[in-house]
Amino acid sequence: MRLTRQNLLEKLRESVTESIYPISMGGEVDIDKLERLVSIAEEATRIFKNEEYISKKLLIEIFSTADVLRNDNEFLKREELNTISTRLMLCYNLLIASKSIDESESGELRII
Repeated sequence: MRLTRQNLLEKLRESVTESIYPISMGGEVDIDKLERLVSIAEEATRIFKNEEYISKKLLIEIFSTADVLRNDNEFLKREELNTISTRLMLCYNLLIASKSIDESESGELRII
């Protein structure tokens, strides 16, 4: 499946439903589904790297997903969930900074 600007939010939401909701409802942690979720968020950084405008819905989805996962992990105490949450927040921050997950840190500030 190819991710585009048009289907990215829908695919991200589907992945959240498949990966996060079971954890929040006391179900099993499926690392493969969580990795899929992160890969969608990482692809978002590539798609929106040079875009001036980004949907608030997309940003809210990524931020709230990372937050829910971090909060759920307060009880589960699994390092993998901490890592996934951190990676999602990295994607959120990169989207705001107009950067891609593939970029190395240049040290240059982009906000004037």
